[in-house]
Amino acid sequence: MAAPDERATSPRAQQLVLPNHSPNGGAPRNADQLGQLMRRYSKGDDGVFEELYRLLAPRVYRFCVRLAMHQQEADDCFQDTLLRIHRARATYLDGADTLSWAFAISRSVYLDRLRYRRRRPEDLGSANDVAEEKRLHADDRYSPEAAVRARDLQELLTLELSRMSEKNRIAYVLVKEEGLSMKEAAAVLGTTSAVVRQRAHRAYMQLRSALSAAGWQPDDVDGSWDVLPT
Repeated sequence: MAAPDERATSPRAQQLVLPNHSPNGGAPRNADQLGQLMRRYSKGDDGVFEELYRLLAPRVYRFCVRLAMHQQEADDCFQDTLLRIHRARATYLDGADTLSWAFAISRSVYLDRLRYRRRRPEDLGSANDVAEEKRLHADDRYSPEAAVRARDLQELLTLELSRMSEKNRIAYVLVKEEGLSMKEAAAVLGTTSAVVRQRAHRAYMQLRSALSAAGWQPDDVDGSWDVLPT
C-alpha cells in the first residue's frame, strides 16, 4: 500500500467489534515496533508505510469510531487523520509514543471537523449506524447464542457511551479500551492525569450503572473492570 497521498479506505471489518480487554486494561501496544517504524517513516522511508498502517490503522480507526459515534463521520475522521499523520510525519519526535501521538492527531482532526459542522450543520443520521454496522461483522467464532449476547452487550455499551459527555467518553476509551496510562491519555487530551482519572471514573460509573440496570454484571465485560490504569 502506498503512502496516503489520496484518501484511504477505512479498515471497517477489522475494527468495529469492541476489543477484548487485556488484564492490564487495554489491547496490546506494539510500542517498540510502532516507534521504530514511525521513526523511519518520519525520515522519509515510505517503504515502511504498509507495515505501519497494519499496526496503527485498526487502533486509530476504532478511536475515530468512539470519537464520532457515527459511521460516516468516523470514516472521514480516519481518512483525514491518515493524511495529517503523513503530512506531519517530519514533526514526529524520536522516542515519542506513536499511538498517543496518532490519537492526539485524531482528536485534533475530530475537533476541527466538529467546529466546521457547527458552522455548517448537516444531517449525519443516527449514531445507531455504528451498531448496525457491527451486526454485519459479527464474529463467526461465537456460537449463535454467544454472538447474540455479545452483540447486545456491544449495543448497550455503544448506546451508553453515546449518551455521556465527549470528555468522559474519550478518557474512558483511552485508558480502558486502548490501554493508555493516565499520563499518556492526559498528553492526548491536553490535561492532567488527575483530570483524566476523574473523567474515566465518571464514565466507568455511568457504564456500570447502565449494565446493572440491564441485568449485566461487570465481569461480563472484562475481569479488570474495577481497575483503572495508573
